[in-house]
Amino acid sequence: MPPTLRGRLVGQEVRAMRELAGLTVAELAARSRGGVRQIERVEAGHVPIRFPDMVACAPVLGDRYQRLFQASQEAHLAELRCTWGVEATRVLDLLHATATGVHTVAHGTRPFTLFLMPEGPDIVFHAHLTAAFFTEDDGETSAARHIVDALPADS
Repeated sequence: MPPTLRGRLVGQEVRAMRELAGLTVAELAARSRGGVRQIERVEAGHVPIRFPDMVACAPVLGDRYQRLFQASQEAHLAELRCTWGVEATRVLDLLHATATGVHTVAHGTRPFTLFLMPEGPDIVFHAHLTAAFFTEDDGETSAARHIVDALPADS
């Protein structure tokens, strides 16, 4: 299955922790008796993230293992709502770094930003007063693409 937003977030954190520990993917795989492919799948955000994949990452996750394991079990969910601050910033930074296209539609009753992803589902972002809302729902992304495609070329 392709990477998802939640899966990418888990993978980004696992990769950062591995790099902080000074380990390559191969070194972590050797230390954990897991496979290189297992570690690569987790770091790339592919879902479903299987239990053996997360166990293979346990040597670098330490006390964060439980939280990241729980997050990996929710990686298939199409929606993510987070409060403004560090979490929302991390998600937006990840999307801006990986998207192949970004379209913001500010007019109308429901402004949104459409992130076109190179692999996996596109993502629609809605800014609410108290939270950031991200969705990979097919209906929502299709509607957003339709609106973007209908805009005049100079918009």
